[in-house]
Amino acid sequence: MDLGFRELATGLGATEGPVITQGGEVLVTSMDHGRLYRVDGDQPIIYATTGGGPNGAAEGPDHRIYVAQNGGQWRNWHPGYMAGMTGGIQVVGPGRSIEWLTLDPISPNDLCFGPDGYLYITDSTRRRTDDGRIWRCDIENGRADLLLSVSWFPNGIAFGREDDALYVASTFEQRIYRFPLSRARLGRPETVVQLLKGRPDGFAFDIDGNFLVAALPGEDGVSELQVWTPHGRLIETVIGGDGQRLSNVALSPAGQLIVTDAGSQAALIVEGWPTAGLPLHPFR
Repeated sequence: MDLGFRELATGLGATEGPVITQGGEVLVTSMDHGRLYRVDGDQPIIYATTGGGPNGAAEGPDHRIYVAQNGGQWRNWHPGYMAGMTGGIQVVGPGRSIEWLTLDPISPNDLCFGPDGYLYITDSTRRRTDDGRIWRCDIENGRADLLLSVSWFPNGIAFGREDDALYVASTFEQRIYRFPLSRARLGRPETVVQLLKGRPDGFAFDIDGNFLVAALPGEDGVSELQVWTPHGRLIETVIGGDGQRLSNVALSPAGQLIVTDAGSQAALIVEGWPTAGLPLHPFR
């Protein structure tokens, strides 16, 4: 696919968590700056200072921004991380005020809202052997329920077209799992995408149910935006960004595609993307 990547902003640090808000703003997190940036203008603007290592982000039904705060614990990955902070879920409210929703997750990675109004969270532990947890949190009272502990590294998380399934990226297994979801319980997972190269970080869905996957570099050192069908067939590969560490992706219902490149410290927009994004919960 012959598409152009254009820089919206640079100098953002290890950027992640793109959000296209209902009001049309484009926000990204910076894990080593400890900030949330707005990047839809001529210059990036500090939207909020979270400290630690803000990772994934999502807009809630109250239009506040919910942030997966990993606490800056992964200093071996990003030496610039601000240390000395706990992990948990932060909420950026009016006036850019910041409060904690829950401190139960240890080192949250990514998050999304579900059809039931709850916040679903991946919580990854970086050790010699990877492991992690999947949580569900009630944003009304901050109660977090541990849905599942896993022996792999859970990363990107999203709901597709169906409301009874949750999708989670397993980065080092190079796959995306589909979990049946019923009565706040996760069923036995099945692999729906098995990457041939690269490692899945964040991902999003288009209106047809295709996966847009930000694939971290594989053995060839190349980071790609990969497009997979709902049945796990690779249909497109797009290479872009100077830093070659594409970390996450957001695709709006209007077809605006934002990709974060933690390697080049940039937020990128992809011009002319042919499909619209699947509307996200809670705005579906």
